[in-house]
Amino acid sequence: MKKVRFLTVLLLFVTLSATAQNMSTVIKAEALKMARALAAMDLETYISYTYPTLVSDNVSKQKMKQGLDSVEKFKKQFGIKIKSILVGNPSKVVTYKKIMQCTLPQTMTIEAMMGVVETENTLIGLSHDGKKWYFVDALLYKQKESKEKLPELSPDLVIPPMKKATTKPAETKN
Repeated sequence: MKKVRFLTVLLLFVTLSATAQNMSTVIKAEALKMARALAAMDLETYISYTYPTLVSDNVSKQKMKQGLDSVEKFKKQFGIKIKSILVGNPSKVVTYKKIMQCTLPQTMTIEAMMGVVETENTLIGLSHDGKKWYFVDALLYKQKESKEKLPELSPDLVIPPMKKATTKPAETKN
């Protein structure tokens, strides 16, 4: 009888562990798709990973498009290339007010004429069903206009402080 109880508990533990690992895999895969869309300047795909209330009205969509157009213009003008976007593993998922939430570290390396810039920031993952995930840069939660359009974050969600960007000067050719 003890063996049956032990095996039942073990099976339950393994099932829960596999579910949590699967959720992390889904979150990271979705974040990587969004990162690839950003690197390719694929506006439609990128917007599909933006929390719906941030792009629900035409004014917000237009602002986002203008921002991405400006980025594209600067990329061409200053020879800027997104060298890489790395997404780390998600934090533990917490459910707060019916919304699943987590954080993910993101490192972006940008190459320009003046050198290489590396930024580290935090993405906040938000989902209603655990299958479709939306991502918001943690800095948006500090902007009043954006914060009003986003769901309230769980007090258990830990958002690390933003790290300062690092810059390496371009190598000169002799």
